[in-house]
Amino acid sequence: IAYMILQRVSPVTHSVGNCVKRVVVIVASIFFFRTPISLTNSIGTGIALAGVFLYSQVKRIKPKTT
Repeated sequence: IAYMILQRVSPVTHSVGNCVKRVVVIVASIFFFRTPISLTNSIGTGIALAGVFLYSQVKRIKPKTT
């Protein structure tokens, strides 16, 4: 599935998608397994989410021209 997605989107978009997937897995494990997290983990997850959000905003403002 990853190769089919990579054919349809840019490598950067694919990489951001993988980052989002990791964040979702981390957040799900925190809630499901009640995993304790440190302040550093919280900050890192927040930075990852902010980066994905900013990337999507920039991508929407300036679409790829081909």
